[in-house]
Amino acid sequence: MALEMFDTLDCAGRKTGAVIDRDEAHRTGVWHGAFHCLMVYEHHRKPCVLFQKRSTAKRIAPGKFDVSVGGHYAAGENAEIAGPREIKEELGLDVPFSSLVRVGRRVFAYCFTPGIIEQEFQDIFLYPCVGGPGDLALQAEEVDAVIELEVDAGISLFSGAAPSATAMVVSPGKGEAVVITADDFVPCIDNYYLKLLLLVRRYFNGERELLVI
Repeated sequence: MALEMFDTLDCAGRKTGAVIDRDEAHRTGVWHGAFHCLMVYEHHRKPCVLFQKRSTAKRIAPGKFDVSVGGHYAAGENAEIAGPREIKEELGLDVPFSSLVRVGRRVFAYCFTPGIIEQEFQDIFLYPCVGGPGDLALQAEEVDAVIELEVDAGISLFSGAAPSATAMVVSPGKGEAVVITADDFVPCIDNYYLKLLLLVRRYFNGERELLVI
């Protein structure tokens, strides 16, 4: 199997001109780039978002919930190239880059698994999806399931106002209700999911300017 290669980045997120393979990047903590996308839509007139459950086979945060789509940039890629590719691979959807709403760049460090240091500059996007996600084809080795969460319920959860929230499984097992807690999500120290959901609330309130994570 060919090695997955990344562009290495400096501490300001700029390409250094060097490349590194995935395992070495995660062993040494070299900075590299990634794409994140959160699908947002209205269901029964309530703003909702789609979260994926990461495969239990993954080395980093197995079985944890995260944004709708997330993936590394291969060497030479950027968001415009990798974004539609990752959405197609993970969810089976054809989404042009022009349909995505950029909300900024996140500096992310994951060191919760022994022997793995994940240090990324993540380009973050919303995907406003009229009518909801439709039929999905999940990438089995990456995504175990996807859930729909109402934005207000998510804000209550991640702000600490509520200990748990009820979400609906979209695929597989469509229609099943599940109870989730903040601990079910990829660990972070920057209130990432709360910030994203607050941005989504602003978006659906008609505040489309200066949406920055």
